[in-house]
Amino acid sequence: MKLYHITIALLIAGISLPALAGVYEPDKLRVHLRMDKRSYYSDDDVILSVCVQNESERNNYFIVYDSSGSDSSNYTTFQPVVFDMNGREAEITVPYKIENRNPGELLKGLERRMVELAPREIFIHTIHLKELFNLKLNTSYRVRSLFYPAFEENTVLASDNELAFTIIENRRYVKSSEVDAVNRNLSPKEVMLLTLKAEKDRDWANWLKYFNIEKYINAFPEYVQKYYRADFEEKSAVEKDFVKYLTRERDDYLIDFKILKEAVEKDRNIAYVDVVVDRFATRMTYRYKCRYTLEQYKNLWLITDEEATVMKGVKR
Repeated sequence: MKLYHITIALLIAGISLPALAGVYEPDKLRVHLRMDKRSYYSDDDVILSVCVQNESERNNYFIVYDSSGSDSSNYTTFQPVVFDMNGREAEITVPYKIENRNPGELLKGLERRMVELAPREIFIHTIHLKELFNLKLNTSYRVRSLFYPAFEENTVLASDNELAFTIIENRRYVKSSEVDAVNRNLSPKEVMLLTLKAEKDRDWANWLKYFNIEKYINAFPEYVQKYYRADFEEKSAVEKDFVKYLTRERDDYLIDFKILKEAVEKDRNIAYVDVVVDRFATRMTYRYKCRYTLEQYKNLWLITDEEATVMKGVKR
């Protein structure tokens, strides 16, 4: 799974866009969105990650603004747009938008900062959507985002993808009955055990049957951009290419794994399984702590997302 690295340039006082001639290439910046889940309880933070990647062959730049004093920098460089499934925009709660203030006046009270990205480097900005919008219970929403490389200019880029999410009521904890019938379906933890064993054995036919490819592809920005731009027939070709990539022979093949814990949210049929994975390397293993998201499909759990954190490897 691709890991993201963020490089933030130091503040350069008084710099102006003309001074960046030859390196300021907003058309070479690409924007992709990620969310860690698709259903949120009413007391959850709804976090949107906006990923900006430099596709130029040289260092590229854009401007962000930091809050200063009583002025908030929300909804300047990054402007998400949230709307329900009927196309109605969610009520925005950003003060300067409600007050219909001139953006130019707003910028005077903010601190200006330049972000520099090397070729293929990614900057990730997180947004708390509840701080910007009034999100209603039991409502499904879609979100996309606009990105202004320099808010003073008219240049604007739209995200390559849009995501769907739902706000539901607070979680309810119900004590399980001692006389509940035995559940003979595979648990999320058991699905992960079978999946990782299949990968270790290179049994790709069994490995693939535990994945929802249409959703899992969202964890791979290099594929999801092509996938969401494709028409119906092209999507099938992208999926085949994606499966070929997943089942390729890897130098860092799986050598060991340990399942840590499982968390199931039964009222919305979503589960999370934490696993420590060791992959082959010459002296020390590549070790990752992975969180897999699974969604229930009939009597089976399917893997829909994966997040990985680098850990210190172990000597072989």
